Amino acid sequence: MRRRTNFRDTAAHAARMTPTTLIAAARKSPAAARMRGDLAYHVLRGKILRLEIAPAELINEAELMATLEVGRTPLREALQRLSRENLVVILPRRGTLVADLNLSDLQKVSELRRELEPFAARLAAARATPPQIAAMQQNLRETDALDGAGDYRQLIELDARAHALLAEAAHNEFLAELLERMYNQVLRLWYVGLHRVGRLPEAIAEHHELVNAIAARDADGAEAVMRRHVAGFEKEFLKVV
Repeated sequence: MRRRTNFRDTAAHAARMTPTTLIAAARKSPAAARMRGDLAYHVLRGKILRLEIAPAELINEAELMATLEVGRTPLREALQRLSRENLVVILPRRGTLVADLNLSDLQKVSELRRELEPFAARLAAARATPPQIAAMQQNLRETDALDGAGDYRQLIELDARAHALLAEAAHNEFLAELLERMYNQVLRLWYVGLHRVGRLPEAIAEHHELVNAIAARDADGAEAVMRRHVAGFEKEFLKVV
């Protein structure tokens, strides 16, 4: 009996691959070839979030098509997805710009974070599985190993993973999607100003408190820690912007 392709697993595997290995896989497999739109989306999204393409910069579509070896249609599909996530702005007959870092938009995102992230923490305390809690604890160990080392890029990646693990542990895919979109807006601000933030030790301590509360099934405690964590982030980054 022919085995059915699990496209969710395939996409997750693709997200962990480099652009070079993705392109090579696409040449070998018809199923992987259909993922070229996802390839363009993930690579371009990463470049935007890491500020490798600056806010308000015009995206060079021809260069990306050549680099990723994708056609115009997959690239346009990727740009449409990024537009829906408010990471790019499509200007008819002019091109596509990376969305600027807009203080008003960030304030709106903060309004949502104040309510949704503490709610996610409460759900995670009730619903997280033992393997999910173990993954959070492992992420903390990796963060502790970097604390004070000045590797800001790696700290950002570990923080992003911590928030993704929390969203997953809430076991609500609609909430997880909202949280990811919100965090993507915040992530670019991390790259702009993390080296100027003086609150990192407190933020890391709050991550420990949060995971301990989730492991103890303390929903009230997890919610309170996350509320304090989000408030501290807002206060610190208002200084940056």
